Amino acid sequence: MKIDGQFEKVRILVVDDDDLLNYLFCSFLDSKGFETVSATGVITAKAMLQTDKTIDLMLLDYQLTDGVGFDLLSEEVMSTYCKVVPTIMISANDDAKLLEECFANGAYDYIIKPVSLSLLALKVASVVKSVALQKVISDQKNELQKFKNEAEREEGVAKFTYEYLLGQYSRKFEGIDIWLKSFAAFSGDISLARMSPSGSLYFMLADATGHGLSAAITIMPMLAVFNTMVNKGFPVQKIVMELNQKLVMDTPGDRFVAANVLEISPLRREICVWNGSMPSVYWINNGSVVHEFRSSHMALGILDSSIFDPSVETLSLPDEGNVFTFSDGLNEQENELREPFSIARIVDIVARKPKNLLGELAAALSVHAKTTDYN
Repeated sequence: MKIDGQFEKVRILVVDDDDLLNYLFCSFLDSKGFETVSATGVITAKAMLQTDKTIDLMLLDYQLTDGVGFDLLSEEVMSTYCKVVPTIMISANDDAKLLEECFANGAYDYIIKPVSLSLLALKVASVVKSVALQKVISDQKNELQKFKNEAEREEGVAKFTYEYLLGQYSRKFEGIDIWLKSFAAFSGDISLARMSPSGSLYFMLADATGHGLSAAITIMPMLAVFNTMVNKGFPVQKIVMELNQKLVMDTPGDRFVAANVLEISPLRREICVWNGSMPSVYWINNGSVVHEFRSSHMALGILDSSIFDPSVETLSLPDEGNVFTFSDGLNEQENELREPFSIARIVDIVARKPKNLLGELAAALSVHAKTTDYN
C-alpha cells in the first residue's frame, strides 16, 4: 500500500537464475521503496515461500535452470506455502498461448523481456495496490460476516424469548383458525385469543409498523395488558384505552400498531369490534358478507388518552356464521406487476365457500406473488 509516496512493508521475492538481472531488479525495486529478497531457482524459491510469511509479491522468471515458473504456481505446490503470493511472470516468449497459460495458472501480470524498468515499477505498484484493495474488501467481508453471525445469534435468543412470551399469553380455542406468515424471523403481526371470566371470547389481531425485531418490540407491551384486562373481565373500550396509553408511553413516537379488538359475548348475544386502521372485519355466512366492521379509529399508540376514541361497533350475534379478519399484509401483497392481492379477490374467495378458507387464501396468495413462502 502506498503511504506518503513510499510502499510500506511490501517484500518482493525476485526469482531469476541470471545473477545480473536478479541483482538489477532487486536494486531497482529497493530504490523504489520496496524490500526485496532473491532466489535463483525453483527449489530455493519454493523453500523460501514455505517458510517466509512476510513475502507479499513474487517477480518470477518463466524459464529457470531447474524448472519453469509454472512449477511454483500449481495449486498442489502453492498449498504448501505460508500464504498465497501474487505473481508477475517474466519471459522473453511473447507467444499468446503462453500468456494465456500464465494467467490460467494464477499469474497476476506478465512482462516480456527485455524488461523496461519503468514498466516494471508500474506493474509492481499496480499489483500491490490491487492486492491491498482485495485485502481490504476481504477484511470488510469477514467483519460483516462476524457482525451478521453475532446479529443472528442475538436474534435467535430474542426470537426464543418473544415466542415463549407470545405462547404464554395466547390460547387456542376450538373454532378459531389462525394463519400468520412472516418473511423475517419476527412478525409485526400477532393474534391473541383469551376467554374472560364471564365466558366472553376476546380476540386481538395487531399489525405493528415496520418489520422484524423492531416491529416485534412494539408489539410486546400489548401482550400483558391484553391478557390481564381480559382476565379481569374489562370491556373492549377499557382494553383499547389501556393498550393505547401503554404504547404512547413506552414506545417511540414513530411507532404505532393497527389493531382489531373483538369481544364475542354469548351471554349478551352480541359482538363488539374496535377497528383501528385495519382492513374491515367481516361477519360471513354461507359465502356472503353479512356485516362489515369498517375502521373508524386511528391506530394504537398515536393519540393521547384525552382525544383517543375507544368506542366500539356492536352487532347482535347472528345464529350462524363466523368472524373473518386479516391485516393489510394480505390484501396489499403485490405481484410482479405491482398489483395488490386486493379486497375484491379476498371477497371472491370467501364467496366460493371453501372448506378451508385460510388454506385457500394462502394458496391463492402464493400463486399471486409467485412464491412458495406462503405454503
